[in-house]
Amino acid sequence: MKTQKLEANTTQKATVKPFVTPRTSRSSKPGAVCSYGKSEKGQNEDEVQYAWNLVNNYTHRDIDELLDFAKPATAAGQEAAAQNVDFISDAMERILTKKRLPNGSGLDRRLLQKFANGIDEWMKVGSSLPSEKPLYGYFSNFALFVAQCLKSVAAGNNPHIAHLILPADRSDFKPDDSNDSRRIDVGLALRGIGASVECVSLGSYADTLCVVEAKHSRNLDENALMQLFLYSANLYARQGNRRYLWGLTICADEVYACLMLNDGLFVSPAMRISELAGRKMLISWLVRWSMCPDDLLGYDPTMHRVTVHSDLDVAGSDNDDVDDIRYRIDCYDDESMETIKYVTKRTIMSADDILGRHTRCFVATRYSGSDAYSSATEVVIKDAWPPTNYPPLEDPRDEIKLLRKIHDTFKNNAPDHIYPELIVGGHVRLDQEAVSAIDTTDAIFKVAGVNRIDPPSDSDAESAWKYQPLRAHRRIVMSPVGHSIKTVQNEAELIIVLVEAMQCYSSVLDGCGVLHRDISTNNILVVRDGKDTIPRGLLIDFDFAVKVDTHERSARPERSGTLPYMSIANILNLDTPRTALDDWESLLYVVCWLATVGITSSHRVSDAELEKKPIKNWRIGSPEEIADVKRNHMHSGDNFRSNIAKKFCEQYKLLPLFAKALHKALFGNGNCSGAYLDDDDDSDKPTDGSIDPLVKRGAHIEAIITDLKKVLDKFKLEALAAL
Repeated sequence: MKTQKLEANTTQKATVKPFVTPRTSRSSKPGAVCSYGKSEKGQNEDEVQYAWNLVNNYTHRDIDELLDFAKPATAAGQEAAAQNVDFISDAMERILTKKRLPNGSGLDRRLLQKFANGIDEWMKVGSSLPSEKPLYGYFSNFALFVAQCLKSVAAGNNPHIAHLILPADRSDFKPDDSNDSRRIDVGLALRGIGASVECVSLGSYADTLCVVEAKHSRNLDENALMQLFLYSANLYARQGNRRYLWGLTICADEVYACLMLNDGLFVSPAMRISELAGRKMLISWLVRWSMCPDDLLGYDPTMHRVTVHSDLDVAGSDNDDVDDIRYRIDCYDDESMETIKYVTKRTIMSADDILGRHTRCFVATRYSGSDAYSSATEVVIKDAWPPTNYPPLEDPRDEIKLLRKIHDTFKNNAPDHIYPELIVGGHVRLDQEAVSAIDTTDAIFKVAGVNRIDPPSDSDAESAWKYQPLRAHRRIVMSPVGHSIKTVQNEAELIIVLVEAMQCYSSVLDGCGVLHRDISTNNILVVRDGKDTIPRGLLIDFDFAVKVDTHERSARPERSGTLPYMSIANILNLDTPRTALDDWESLLYVVCWLATVGITSSHRVSDAELEKKPIKNWRIGSPEEIADVKRNHMHSGDNFRSNIAKKFCEQYKLLPLFAKALHKALFGNGNCSGAYLDDDDDSDKPTDGSIDPLVKRGAHIEAIITDLKKVLDKFKLEALAAL
């Protein structure tokens, strides 16, 4: 099951109903699935539906300016690229029409003819062919033709060619590092200019520049895009240093290039291989990719990939606990304006969504002049692209600013619980035109000479492709290092971890005036001082947090958070302030979800079993449908027990009692009980003119929170006694 973050300051487009939240990777290994009851079949169905949603609602077609996003960094390089395109296009047409190559071209006709044969066949397929399989070879021949020409140009001391773009030596294959059974049609890889021009060994997403998806008919262009998005998500999962992605689709004799950014997917006009202009345009794409710097291919130049070759590379560490691919990361601090280097040990959260923040988290240590992993103090590095409505350094909701506030508040008066301690916090900076600039959506658009435009306030407006939210690339170094909530060993440990996380929540709200607004399974970690010690609970991820008045302690209404843990008022975006009660309600949903699907692998329910439980509807349907289901389940103690608590895994004894106590405190207060609107006949249906108890409870926050804290204290003692 993939949890979906809903961001208030991005334009949400309509989704295809019923909407199923797609899967999220939260494992210590990149791309691993956080299933919580979902079978592989169920996950696949969710992902396909999600990919179709991307095609239908986030894809912009026929973008003429798209080629400008991939170009050499200098004017001289751009001029050289144009010359190379003309040179290669001329050579291709001469060979296809059996004309002589110009004297002194430096090209080997025999080598090029071998590739041209496949191109010639591709030109004749028309709008469809019986099978897509021949297209794999046709495209590979085209890419090899271009690479061979570029290699000949580079031999003439052309300094602008950075690398060769080469196809994989196998097609229709399942990458070795894939978590599913899907097979990609063709993969493209980067190789040095000195590499042989031939299909290369490419077995993993980790080493793939981009995916190429082929279909046998022009009419299947949307199907090709759907599968391209589906497969390309694995590139984010397996490449921790990707800022954005490129891809190609082939539909018979038409080719499309695709740029995948955080909030939009952009597709070029069709390049028809049967026409000279189409062939030349595809040559232009391959040449530009070969001549542009790595950052314009979507790579992050401040994250340098390090590959572990032997146990000696990991000094003093269990090699099973170290990723094969690690990164040396430059971490810039906005306050000190210094850059500190770290080397990662493992990835604990990967970014496997095509859209969104692309949040990644790594366990790392300070870089000491060697890429070998050391036994120095471990830290967590968080890398993400949150949206902002402000210039990046002026954003009052910047997580870095909020963590600095927490750090300054607690440094001289440390609480009993643990909390996220900021070490380094800043915006990623890239060199553009010899100037250091913050990495943002604007910086990406600037490369193409295009001005991004803030989305219109009217969400129903038909937005042009330039209407994209502003995002800023932020990087945070903090401690302590935690582990997934799935690592608890029993229900008592889970309760202890949740209680401590909410104690942290309350201290941050009361002492710092920071309202978290995203209590979920992903944002509560387990911290242990030793293998057999009692776990601690750590609350993380203040991406959605806001600074609030320490007396009012409420935020303006807006929808944000993570399904299926969002409060009812949050899901519906009710016109009532968001308060701590929304987060406490999310805690209740976290308890219910984990207790239903199982907190350890031995208790985990199957997809089929989960489908029989009413709680499944907390993540399926429109916001209104999900909210109505939750209102029904929460409205009374009887409803809650029969629909939710009695469906918990039968092994649990404390969790049903804990959940019922939390529910009673939240929804059983005598002044604002229930979850449906008040009415006079005790009906379960809302009545016009009644006061919504979810609004009414805003006048009783302190009393309700006092009861909730008593529940935490009581069950923490019982959980400790049960260990």
